[in-house]
Amino acid sequence: MRVKDAILEKCDGIAVTHIQVDRQSREGLVYMKCATQEEAGRAYRALHGSWFDSKLVTVKYLRLERYYERFPGAARAIAPLKPSNNQKLSMPVHNWTSPMEAN
Repeated sequence: MRVKDAILEKCDGIAVTHIQVDRQSREGLVYMKCATQEEAGRAYRALHGSWFDSKLVTVKYLRLERYYERFPGAARAIAPLKPSNNQKLSMPVHNWTSPMEAN
């Protein structure tokens, strides 16, 4: 839940409709679907190149058909997701800036 909340907080105002954290991945993969291609572009700009838990975030696009193959239930996910709280508690816990800026 912390990772999802942190992403939704970072993507504040962007219509993210589905998030799946791959807990088996060693790289820390997170998949997300946005309501439109424009929203996906906004999410890309919000996340790509930022730092999360001292790791560089890299965003890659996945064709919608491929996303639905991997996550069939995502096709029905149309309502924008919201963080589990409105206090933006995940942001201070998960530093979204460069570790160099934190010093």
